[in-house]
Amino acid sequence: MSQQRTWVGASRIEQWADRLDRMSRVWRVVLSLLITLELVILLSLFIDRVLIDWVIAGDVGPGVPAWIAVILGIVFYAAGWWSLVGFDLNPNRPWHAGIPAVVYVAAGTAGLLLLAILALYGLAFGYLL
Repeated sequence: MSQQRTWVGASRIEQWADRLDRMSRVWRVVLSLLITLELVILLSLFIDRVLIDWVIAGDVGPGVPAWIAVILGIVFYAAGWWSLVGFDLNPNRPWHAGIPAVVYVAAGTAGLLLLAILALYGLAFGYLL
């Protein structure tokens, strides 16, 4: 009941941040990894579509799209770690979930929805992703 009273004046972002804050560290690490993989897969589809003509023409090496995906994966995982897990740089001030954590999870949710839509579109019209 006391938790319910603290949420009455809190915004939606603060409520979601509180939920993320109550998750164990291991689950936040796993969540960050899953969101990173999902976003990299989604952006790899886009990068491959953009660069395929240049790779076929020989203007770009065949490994360039993969390296771009690797770099994006490292950047996304670092951003996810920073927002969901936090770095223990100051032992006097422990990490707490905030707006960046909620935005990262929202981006992951939107990316998952978009991947599902692309998969259903591909299944409906016979395309391979």
